[in-house]
Amino acid sequence: MSSYEYLSSVYDDLSENVDYDVRSDYISDIFCDNSICSGTVLDLACGTASMSARLMKKGYNIIGIDLSEQMLEIASQRLSQIGDNFTLLKANMQDFELETKVDACICCLDSINHLNTLEAVESSFNCVYKSLKQDGLFVFDVNTVYKHQCILSGNTFVFDEENYFLVWDNEQVDEKTVRILIDLFRFNGQSYDRLSEEFCETAYSVDELKDALKNAGFVDIKVYDELTYNNPDENSERLFFVCKKA
Repeated sequence: MSSYEYLSSVYDDLSENVDYDVRSDYISDIFCDNSICSGTVLDLACGTASMSARLMKKGYNIIGIDLSEQMLEIASQRLSQIGDNFTLLKANMQDFELETKVDACICCLDSINHLNTLEAVESSFNCVYKSLKQDGLFVFDVNTVYKHQCILSGNTFVFDEENYFLVWDNEQVDEKTVRILIDLFRFNGQSYDRLSEEFCETAYSVDELKDALKNAGFVDIKVYDELTYNNPDENSERLFFVCKKA
């Protein structure tokens, strides 16, 4: 998985179109519907903790895991402004272990798509399962195969901002995988430094993800179209999975 070493300083700008308030309300409603209106939430691949911050404001304790030190530094600054009921850990989402079990786990904004094999996905699901209390809830979202094939593949996105210029190029590798090539030109006060990043995202079918969840031990698996309680259709671009520890 990419460490986002060079992107951490502009990550929040790149995700400014994400309505974190709506997403956190959606997730917390799911929590409360499953009798988890308080407690500790694991934010897996937490990034700069935009989602964690909103869940903290709703009264949850947070454990955030990410592989990028730069992301975790920004996350720490953000969460410290809200309270001290959080812990941040640098760890791989495929191989981690918590000292205490949590009430729920989230993994947001297609972080699961950064795992490029089903074996890696199942390893991550196994770690989540072991980290949850009995009847603990796992909520995550993913980009769909349709989105990779019809929305991302072959398209280039350009961000022309005051202090940086970024080109985000998507190349199709196969039916499910997109290679993302990023060139970031960041102003240093006199000129621009060029920083490059490359990583792949892989989409999986609903059945593949359901099987991986079942193999890890999860039950009561529900799949919704993005930010709804509707069943997905062939043109769904992002799906939410909700499941429980047996």
